[in-house]
Amino acid sequence: MLIILSEGKYNQFKKSGKKPSDFCKQDLKMSNVKSYDFVHDYFSDSKNLVDAIRKYLEVSKIQRGEYTLLDLLRHKMK
Repeated sequence: MLIILSEGKYNQFKKSGKKPSDFCKQDLKMSNVKSYDFVHDYFSDSKNLVDAIRKYLEVSKIQRGEYTLLDLLRHKMK
């Protein structure tokens, strides 16, 4: 999901009805999207990862009392 958000394809993904990994493989042509090395290389610039995490918070319905990756980042930065 973070890759989809980073690519600016969230609306297209939502319309597709596909699972995030299938959307990445089929529509974004990222065949090894689930591999550690691919994700590590894709988010080698940590700013891109943090931006994607922030975008995820914007489009998600986080339930009260539930923590997100952004909460973890904020806690780590204290």
